[in-house]
Amino acid sequence: MNYPHWEYFLALDADLEQAARFVALESANFSSYSIEFVHLYLSTCSEIDVVAKALCAQIAPHEKRENIDNYRIVITEKYPKFPTFKAVIPRYGLEFQPWKDWQLDKNPAWWQSYNNVKHERTKYFTEAKLENLLDALAGLFLLLLYSYQPALYDHKLLPWPNLFHLHADNYQPFRVVGNYMLPDFGTSDEWKKQKKLSSQP
Repeated sequence: MNYPHWEYFLALDADLEQAARFVALESANFSSYSIEFVHLYLSTCSEIDVVAKALCAQIAPHEKRENIDNYRIVITEKYPKFPTFKAVIPRYGLEFQPWKDWQLDKNPAWWQSYNNVKHERTKYFTEAKLENLLDALAGLFLLLLYSYQPALYDHKLLPWPNLFHLHADNYQPFRVVGNYMLPDFGTSDEWKKQKKLSSQP
């Protein structure tokens, strides 16, 4: 398995798609909560912790990376445009910018809710709601695209999720092979040209 965290995300995406048969993914249902949402929420945020830590290890192997505050510092120093990155669920017309609070040097509210649900579930069970789950899944999706950027740009990060996709600002789909554009990397076409030039003697 070349991209195990991507495979795990695909499983979470598929689980959400199944849940959407019972609770539509639309703003009218954002406050809905359930045992299934708790399960997906905790699984998603736990994976975010793992992926963010691994991305920090790629960026700065010797920097402290014990918690979300460390991740925020390391990732935004290397990739200052990351908080502007957006995801969409085209099927339901939903758009997400899950890491936007990192621009203000603070962590997202959905991450605090995750910790509430994780540590005091009896008191905060209702915070495992659809809105927080969607933001968390979008956050994991975007972290993975940065973590696996070379594979994405080489069109090796397959298959694609059933629900989540890049915002139109970051993807040009009307081509035989779409052109990706991660905010801190430029377009995949530009990256490939630079890669080719750098490999020449």
